[in-house]
Amino acid sequence: MEEKRLLELIEQYANVYLFATKKLERVMVEKAMPISLEQFGILRVLDGKGAMTAKEIAKETDVHKSAVTTKIARLEDRGFVERKEDSMDRRSMKITLTQEGQLVLDESKQAMTAFIRPFFEELNEKELEGFLKVYEKLNEMLLKEDY
Repeated sequence: MEEKRLLELIEQYANVYLFATKKLERVMVEKAMPISLEQFGILRVLDGKGAMTAKEIAKETDVHKSAVTTKIARLEDRGFVERKEDSMDRRSMKITLTQEGQLVLDESKQAMTAFIRPFFEELNEKELEGFLKVYEKLNEMLLKEDY
């Protein structure tokens, strides 16, 4: 790929990513979502994968374990997650999503969907399909590589 084209792609990706992240964070706050995008990511992982250790969450979210531990403590203080002794290893604690955490996650997903929907509604079916294919392929490549 030509260097100029690659830089153009990177610039567009960065612009969209930074805009979307900042705007989405603001939308979540405006909608009285009591969690950050990082905390949303933790709740989302727990919802999808079930009970996990802090180390497992850190690996899954690609966030340093000490940062994850702090975020989990904040989520626990708010009653969104709880720590439970691991039945297989009593030295280890599993983090689980509480009912309140599930409600906050669901509300956050709704806020996110409401924010994103207008952008996708301006794309035609062919553009949406292309978008999905590119993101699926990028995700596959990222999952293959150990970054």
